[in-house]
Amino acid sequence: MTVRTLVRCMAENRPTSGGVFCFLLKSIFNFASFFYGKGVQIHRLLYQKNIFKTESFEKTVISIGNLTWGGTGKTPMVEYIANYFITREKIPMILARGYGKDESKELANKLPAAQLGIGSDRVAVAKKILSKSSIDMILLDDGFQHWRIKRDFDIVLINALNPFGNLSILPRGILREPMSSLSRASFIILTDTNLVPRKETDFLKEKIRTFNPPVEFAEACHEPVCFYRADSPHKQIPLDQLEGKRMTVFSGIGMPRSFQMILNRIGVKSVRNFEFDDHHMFLSRELEDIRKEKSLSRSEGSITTEKDYFRCPGRITQILNPYILKIHMRLISGEEEFQTRLDSFFEEGSHG
Repeated sequence: MTVRTLVRCMAENRPTSGGVFCFLLKSIFNFASFFYGKGVQIHRLLYQKNIFKTESFEKTVISIGNLTWGGTGKTPMVEYIANYFITREKIPMILARGYGKDESKELANKLPAAQLGIGSDRVAVAKKILSKSSIDMILLDDGFQHWRIKRDFDIVLINALNPFGNLSILPRGILREPMSSLSRASFIILTDTNLVPRKETDFLKEKIRTFNPPVEFAEACHEPVCFYRADSPHKQIPLDQLEGKRMTVFSGIGMPRSFQMILNRIGVKSVRNFEFDDHHMFLSRELEDIRKEKSLSRSEGSITTEKDYFRCPGRITQILNPYILKIHMRLISGEEEFQTRLDSFFEEGSHG
């Protein structure tokens, strides 16, 4: 087990075997988490005391965020909400920091009718777009910890497969701020609830309600749509075409276990599985290694996610030309209530 894998397993509360080294690592990270948590508190306090100023816009601002370091399904949810308004002849602006360039490319590809604003200074990006374009609302991607922009509706996504890890703040755990911060959420969406027992989802809701008793919930799943080859992105391949096939799987996403479980449900036989860190930029030699393993294992092909494909499409296509799994977010309960809230916050938050 590499140090990187060990750290991830500790943070996600998965079994580890590291002996004294693991104990020392936990102690160091506990120390670092204490200071990280204090930094989060001070940062929030500076905005609450108006020492740092919050910017308001005349358009509705809807934040889509999470409490953990990734793997909750923010990008598919941004796509879901953007499409909801686009089908109602509204033009959303999506504001993203751009550190995850794979998500930005994916959103640009899937949502040509939306205005996409990318940049570390999201206030400046929003003002620039508003001065030149007509938009109806702002979708703040990864906005739950972004205090600089005032919003009308705070949506928080939590993955039911691993909601809070070991309950510790970064870097010891996967929490970006304490669980008590859930009290700020306007609406909570539990993702991947189709992959866990019903009693776990119910227990998770009860736990969240200790911090935010009146909050409403929706449940969602990452629903597979089809496959396509990297060199033929517009040619859809039915899911059942890969049923029973021996495949080599690779990904660099926040929740690789969810990806594996989806493939298992489709009926794909994963004979080799390569997991990299979230937002990993694949090197040519890494892709060559995957190709060699694919050949040695007598796999009938390779599979990755759209997020991974959009991160470095040229290299992935040239070396592996894998099958890409296309998914979308589907709300399996609470959709009507969620859409009603979207409509009400849009109406209340529109000032111009």
